[in-house]
Amino acid sequence: MSQKAFYYDMTICTSCKTCQIACKDKNDLEVGALFRKVYYFEGGKYPNPWAYPLSISCNHCEKPKCVTNCPTGALYKREDGIVAHNKALCIGCRMCVWSCPYEAPQYIAKEGKSGKCDFCVDLLDR
Repeated sequence: MSQKAFYYDMTICTSCKTCQIACKDKNDLEVGALFRKVYYFEGGKYPNPWAYPLSISCNHCEKPKCVTNCPTGALYKREDGIVAHNKALCIGCRMCVWSCPYEAPQYIAKEGKSGKCDFCVDLLDR
């Protein structure tokens, strides 16, 4: 099985959060729900301060706990390694939300179901 992955270069990221906003807009997410999160860490003091941005989303894990713990099979791993979500099968139990150590699945209150980064499969599968 192949494994698709995001490429992220923290040396050029400015923490502008455009990727976060674009993802939120594409997925029409409600306030508070994010499939991509951008963090900015800083510390130290003169003369050795440090700062770095970090952009993360679903890691599409090799052995995803969200898939294992989903009671309906709404979450599944595709042949290309993407952890996909079938909303029609989702019952909104939040087992995926609680079992993911990276907080990737999000509960979408207006739908009463969970959702997560799908690697923009609609664009990849064209």
